[in-house]
Amino acid sequence: MIIRWICEKCSKKWIYPIEKCIYCKGPVTKQKGTQMKVIGFTKVTIPSPTHPIIPYNILLLQDEFGNRLPKKTMKDYKIGDVYTEKKSESDDAVAIIKVKYDIFEAIKDALGLLKDVKFDSEEKILIKPSIIAAAYPYQAVNVNPDMLDALIAVLFEYGIKKENVIVAEQALIGSSAADAASKSGALEVCKKRGVAFADISKGPFEKVECDGYEFSIYKEALHRKIINVPIMKTNFQLGISGALENLTRLVDEKTQRDMYYKGLGNILPKLVKALPDVFTIADATNGMQGLGPLASGEPAFLNLIFAGRNAAALDSIFCEISMIKIPPYVKAAGSGINPKKIEVVGNEIDALKNPIKPANPEETPHSDIKVVDYGACPACLNLMYNLTSKMIGLRGSELYVLIGSQFDGKVLEGGERIVAIGDCAIKKMEELKINTIAKIPENLDMVEQIVLMKKLLTTEGTPKITSVDKVKSKMTKLLSRAVR
Repeated sequence: MIIRWICEKCSKKWIYPIEKCIYCKGPVTKQKGTQMKVIGFTKVTIPSPTHPIIPYNILLLQDEFGNRLPKKTMKDYKIGDVYTEKKSESDDAVAIIKVKYDIFEAIKDALGLLKDVKFDSEEKILIKPSIIAAAYPYQAVNVNPDMLDALIAVLFEYGIKKENVIVAEQALIGSSAADAASKSGALEVCKKRGVAFADISKGPFEKVECDGYEFSIYKEALHRKIINVPIMKTNFQLGISGALENLTRLVDEKTQRDMYYKGLGNILPKLVKALPDVFTIADATNGMQGLGPLASGEPAFLNLIFAGRNAAALDSIFCEISMIKIPPYVKAAGSGINPKKIEVVGNEIDALKNPIKPANPEETPHSDIKVVDYGACPACLNLMYNLTSKMIGLRGSELYVLIGSQFDGKVLEGGERIVAIGDCAIKKMEELKINTIAKIPENLDMVEQIVLMKKLLTTEGTPKITSVDKVKSKMTKLLSRAVR
């Protein structure tokens, strides 16, 4: 599809959306060309950093209105050939759409390419976006608010009533869903479109047993069609955060912690099976690379939308395009799914392949703080991120931070500057009688945690947290509250 914005009075055209003609101030309408022919092509045989797979072709397409558009493809075409995008035949197919300016049309295009995608005007919809922390849209931590806005608009065009749509999410354990929704722009979108926003963490939840595991699942997710809207990101703990990871926040805090403790690869397939009806429209308009999934990662500017019924297949295709390894938990959830055999429509995988920076599991926002992660839950992960990011700019001696509980007594043998963060790690360290210089629990006020971490980082040798340090941290907390 080729989209242009044309003035109804003077016929001027734009490749980007405008509200009215900048010349005659006339009304502007959207012109959509669907009948495309090849009027030129160039074969490229030299690779580049963003186009590593060769040879490929750059086609010049022209629609029925005379509008032109370049298109990258791995296939060979001749002048005069008709260019079409076929519809999927498989239920596990993944649609990939390149987005330039119009996310609304990109979502419609993705849905139109997938087999048997239908919406009943009376059915109830739960939109589950990825909104995990209080971060601005440009940071690519949360779903792009323009993506959420366009999706709701598409649902309205399908005839879905606004009172039958809810947007529901819970932030990472230890973070506020309200703050995350507000700062991300999601709350503003919900108010604009007249749909409700719900904090999943507040419930209610229902017990659901599946393959011997009992989940506590958000009640509305069991009685509505779920549209899963992750933002595709790298994740230093899991490899990637995508369609599968986003579903983990449909359960309560206790279940989340237990899923990470027992291994997502073991539990996620059961959760997917327990959820009644899930369709994924994934946001990779920005996406994230590097030290994701929080603000220490870097926007990737992928300009893509993914859509499909199979979350594991979608995550696998994202990894293929990004040229990063498919994480074990995705393979497990997909029962060893082979990305080479997944049907892809819209755009070709090889034509989109663009290497992004993977997440390094040993990297943290602070170069002097080394994180050793042994199956940490989102609460401990969030706490570690918050603390280490607050230390940026402080020089110090190397610290080893342990999170999670899936380690034994041999880990970090001989280490002297070990800090246990989070209740799980503290409990496990005590069970194994491993000496630490400090234990920082989850329920301690953030200001106190920062003060204690600063002392540990900036003190040479083997520092200890004393009663005086604890008093100082509490005084700092009280002072900060008074200032606020």
